[in-house]
Amino acid sequence: SSGINAEYGAAMGLGTGLMKTLMFVFNSIVWVLGLVLFVVGIVVLVEGENWNEIIDGKTVPVSVLLIIVGLVIAIVGFLGCFGAMRQNSGMLLVYAIVLGVIILVQLVAGILAFIFSDEAKDLASENLIEYVKEYDGNTTKTDVKLMNLIMEEFDCCGVNNASDFLTMTDPTIWHQKNVPDSCCVVMTSQCGWEYQTDDTNIHHEGCLTKFTGFLSNVKWVAIAALIAVLVQILLIVVACALRRDAKGLIA
Repeated sequence: SSGINAEYGAAMGLGTGLMKTLMFVFNSIVWVLGLVLFVVGIVVLVEGENWNEIIDGKTVPVSVLLIIVGLVIAIVGFLGCFGAMRQNSGMLLVYAIVLGVIILVQLVAGILAFIFSDEAKDLASENLIEYVKEYDGNTTKTDVKLMNLIMEEFDCCGVNNASDFLTMTDPTIWHQKNVPDSCCVVMTSQCGWEYQTDDTNIHHEGCLTKFTGFLSNVKWVAIAALIAVLVQILLIVVACALRRDAKGLIA
């Protein structure tokens, strides 16, 4: 009987050690994921600043949510590693509860990111088309100034490509053989004039294409966050098992 108990105890000790190792490894991954989400949130907030005027500021709530969730996940990942090593019952309980809340927030954030992507693309397309149609080169106008800023910052020209200034603009207010200087690779005065005879200094990719690429990155982050939910559910199960073990219920 004592031999069986010894074997049982050894098996339980091995199981506890394995669970601790899993907690440490997966929480290290969660900690890194948290830092990645935090950094991506800052990038989305900074890069999305120039897009906010044409998409009604929709990058702000998504980026702020990513920053907050990323920071909390990084803290919780550290808490999980420490709690697993110390096998502290109270800390593991707090960890499991907070991680459960984070899972709910991540699910909401992931869904919002997908909704934001679809809505933002439609808004960007609608507003960019309007900006190009009314473009007259008068940099005192807000729409012209914003369109120039977008084209300069994101190395793009027009909505779909540079030829939009030939086909979409109003010929009574814009010389259609020209593109704005903000479309130029190297900006100089009148560098976009008569670009059809020499287009080597012009960005040909449209700004909507650039924005779609920006949205694709946001979607990939959302997918990664949703996949991470599965790992986090496993961590809650392991944390609860370790907590039971710490209280002597399965030892």
